[in-house]
Amino acid sequence: MSHAEIVPSKPLEVRSARSREARVCLVQPSTLTSADAYGLDVVPPLGLAYIAAALKAAGNRVTFVDGVGEALERYSRAHGYEGLLVHGLSLQDVVARIDPEADVIGISSMFSNQWLFIRDLVVLIKQTYPDKLVVIGGEHPTACAEYILETCQAVDVCVMGEGEETIVHLVDAFMSGRLLAEVQGIVYRKEGKPVSTPRRGRIRAIDDIPEPDWTIVPIERYIEHGVTYGANLGASIPLLASRGCPFQCTFCSSPQMWTTRWSARKPELVIAEMKKYISRYGVVNFDFYDLTAIVRKQWIADFCQLLIKEKLNVTWQLASGTRSEAIDEEITPMLFEAGCRLVIYAPESGSPEELKRIKKKVKLDRMIKSMRAAHRAGIETKANMIFGMLGMTWADVFHSYRFIAQMALIGVTNVAGYPFSPYPGSEDFAKLIAQGKARLSDQYFMSLLMLCRNLHTKNTISFNDRYSSGTLAVICSGAFLVFYGISFAVRPWRAVRLAFSNLVKREASSILTLAFTNVRRKKAAVRLMETEHAEAVLLPRDLEIRNLQHH
Repeated sequence: MSHAEIVPSKPLEVRSARSREARVCLVQPSTLTSADAYGLDVVPPLGLAYIAAALKAAGNRVTFVDGVGEALERYSRAHGYEGLLVHGLSLQDVVARIDPEADVIGISSMFSNQWLFIRDLVVLIKQTYPDKLVVIGGEHPTACAEYILETCQAVDVCVMGEGEETIVHLVDAFMSGRLLAEVQGIVYRKEGKPVSTPRRGRIRAIDDIPEPDWTIVPIERYIEHGVTYGANLGASIPLLASRGCPFQCTFCSSPQMWTTRWSARKPELVIAEMKKYISRYGVVNFDFYDLTAIVRKQWIADFCQLLIKEKLNVTWQLASGTRSEAIDEEITPMLFEAGCRLVIYAPESGSPEELKRIKKKVKLDRMIKSMRAAHRAGIETKANMIFGMLGMTWADVFHSYRFIAQMALIGVTNVAGYPFSPYPGSEDFAKLIAQGKARLSDQYFMSLLMLCRNLHTKNTISFNDRYSSGTLAVICSGAFLVFYGISFAVRPWRAVRLAFSNLVKREASSILTLAFTNVRRKKAAVRLMETEHAEAVLLPRDLEIRNLQHH
């Protein structure tokens, strides 16, 4: 199916009264990736596991289709998306696994660069099940709800922001025949036009939210295949200790998705959940998916002290990027003793002027102290930088390069320099829309998607008037060279260890070796498809790459 094909919707059946439990089928779509993309394209669907738990707690029957988790070893050609691969089930296979008795079909759409492919899936679902309520939620529909409803008739409702309470009320209203206008936090279609209801407030009793329901997700397959958001330190599962972020960076869509309310769970409840997964799934590592895991120093100190006391003998990672204010010389030894082995920082820029411009409230000197303390404690550290943001000057580039050099000298393990990409829902994207320099369209979403083909070269797009796209690609690549050039010069054993881990042991025990492993596996899949003239291949997790090279 072409990603330009849209089907008209037909009127949905109206329930006169709720005489039975609702049947809801949740869908995690397959993903598009490329053999050159070193980033992870799949993680266990934590958000949908929370949604499933909320629906079940409200008395609904829930089934689940995991487009990736049910076929982690499968790669196929992505027709209509030149040079890209489908990781997971085909669209037809996803639809075939949907419960035909479902009343509501809920689909996750987190990243805007996947929208065209997810739209293909939604269209196919609606063609197959025209009478079912098709609901989509996540970061992307929260930012683009009206656009989605105007351009994709296959979507009936978009859920805005935090979804647990909203989806329960939406399902109840639909099954009872009540007006959707009564449901807060949605955008739906009325007389052919998008209509928004008032936004629902964030859930305040965060400790009362039902724990994610992994029983309907093929979580064992994720664990067996070593799927992790951080380094591969053993059997892993995702976890949330907090929700939201109190900051308002101009390039981030978090304020629209989550508002600026940050809430942390009680440390005792987080550790209790960890114990369940250790017992139930045999996990030895936890990946924290928090937007901003560490805001209050006292919280992280209490958590570490409890974890040390429990002697669980596990590792955990802050792999989503966090702030540095609460991570200092006092906390870092405690982090390591409690099992923390990776902290990813998110300075974004090394220029104080640019940080003010993008509303990134970090103090670079404090962050350097934090990174140094983490390195001394034995914790792997990574930093994410962004180049080409609106207003960035050559002076900003110089300051960022200098900051990158400083990070290399003090022992930061990895640095990534990404080109700025304006995402829907962010302040920067709204500014570009107002200036006529960006607009929501298939071409725009395709440009986001094509960035994953080769991050720093021909597919980079500059939205900064000072730099061409080619110049921005050079700047991003230069950041990589500056960091690793200095890092390997100061610590040459790192280069030797990296080569040994990557080429000889074929392990993924660090962020960088995990990236190489992901690329190797996808390139192996492409070679198999070319050799066997196949549209799809299965790539077992334990299959040696060297054996594929002479297949």
